[in-house]
Amino acid sequence: MKLSFSTLAAAAIGLTAFNTAEAQQNQPACSSIYTRPELLSLTPAQWTNTRGVLSAMQRDGWFGWFAYLHNQWFSQIHGNSQFFPFHRRFVQDWESVGRRYSGSFVQPYWDEMRDYRVPASSQVLTSNWVGGNGQGANRCVTNGNQGGWTMSFPSNHCFSRNFGNNGNPTSWYSPEYIQSFIQRDTTMAQFRPDIEYSLHGVVHINIGGDMLQGYSPNDWIFMLHHTNIDRLWWQWQQNNRLWTMDGPNYDNRPTTLDTNIAYYNQPIRSVMQLGYGSMCYQYASNPIRRRALDVGLESNLINSLPKDVLSTWFPDTAKKPPVVAARPPPPLASAIPGVSAGSGMPYPAKLTQQWIQMHKYNKADVDKVENDARNFVNAMNKAGYRSPV
Repeated sequence: MKLSFSTLAAAAIGLTAFNTAEAQQNQPACSSIYTRPELLSLTPAQWTNTRGVLSAMQRDGWFGWFAYLHNQWFSQIHGNSQFFPFHRRFVQDWESVGRRYSGSFVQPYWDEMRDYRVPASSQVLTSNWVGGNGQGANRCVTNGNQGGWTMSFPSNHCFSRNFGNNGNPTSWYSPEYIQSFIQRDTTMAQFRPDIEYSLHGVVHINIGGDMLQGYSPNDWIFMLHHTNIDRLWWQWQQNNRLWTMDGPNYDNRPTTLDTNIAYYNQPIRSVMQLGYGSMCYQYASNPIRRRALDVGLESNLINSLPKDVLSTWFPDTAKKPPVVAARPPPPLASAIPGVSAGSGMPYPAKLTQQWIQMHKYNKADVDKVENDARNFVNAMNKAGYRSPV
């Protein structure tokens, strides 16, 4: 039986000891911590369980509820420093609902940077996983875990996707570029737009359909995507920025750790540190108790780039001695379908004017991020750098 929005709202709000050296932390440490894995690392049994939970959540109206909630608070949670804390709390809220159906349910992430060159060729976007592009006039998705679904918000419609660039999405952002501003940015006022106006936006735009709307949580890719965005925020936090929160709030007042998260009315500090309070999870690539960077990627940067280029774009990595990868690197670009041997790094897709206007972004701020990305690609290609991804 499908639940009403009022019933779901009451349940969602309700989803909400030990001393620590962190003076900012005033919540108890979690008694147990679960790990959010990369989607493609799920075993067949785990994927079967995940699909079952998602189907039950759709049946009971939770997809519609989270789409409604995101749509209602859309203007308050984008283009300002609410972006990261709201979405961290939002995904955790979603995950908590899923864990009511199955205690072993964990929200995975999609490491989209691994698919940045030819997104449409991603294994994630196949019938065995989340499905591909929509078909027909209404762009209805017919395969994958949501194939054939009817979504309830804002009104009954077929679940849809409409891949960008006529079904062949333009390259999005490389892991090297994301790592670059994870190292270079020292404030939330820098880091938030660098993520929001780059990887965040181009994935939404190039998946299209429901993902292009304020009610984008209709597409489970939204949760995969924002779990990855949260993982990147956590990685940035591990670089001595655990409690860094600044920049404007949606009301143009300064954002602080004591600013309430939109809708949830809980202070931002309550979601800042994984492993405390209700944030009882970690990421497979970034365990809570140790810092971890992709060793294969880092060794490639150190051993491939001139010192001046390395220090400009990767200041933290530049301080380290040459390293040997602890495991084999990912396939070379020449082994990726659709990428020619020896090809350089492509320019990433840009945000569309429609997307910029929808979010009421400052175009000059978007241009700044996109120009930085192009300058990065130029510097990498001029140096003869070849990504292992």
